[in-house]
Amino acid sequence: MNKQLASILEIAIKESLANYKVKDDGNSLSDLYFYHDSEDNSFVIYSDTELELNKVQLPDEQVFNIIHTLRQVLQQAGRERLFDRNYIVKPFTASLIDKDFIVLEELFFLDDTLKTGDTIWKNIEKDLDDFLENLLK
Repeated sequence: MNKQLASILEIAIKESLANYKVKDDGNSLSDLYFYHDSEDNSFVIYSDTELELNKVQLPDEQVFNIIHTLRQVLQQAGRERLFDRNYIVKPFTASLIDKDFIVLEELFFLDDTLKTGDTIWKNIEKDLDDFLENLLK
């Protein structure tokens, strides 16, 4: 991950959330949209109502792997609970869009519900059988 690019993107996201709060008219935010304009190498962040929240200029050499870096920055922001704000509702998504606001890729998803993987369910049947056997003893 390019640390300079990550820093630029992290600041842009934080400023976007601050700008949303200032521009907020009582609505809630459930999505952020990210657009990279390759013509002028700018990076624009929009709300779910297509309100421009922030626009930053990227250094020319910082374009490589922007999506990978952005995904990592969003994941880190999620771990740091940056999206735990009273005006942000879950499920919350961050997506890459094209110039026509068509979603190209979902980069980040946050929900209050428990997401489980195979590790929890892998031995559940055996654990339940053991529990039942101990209970009946």
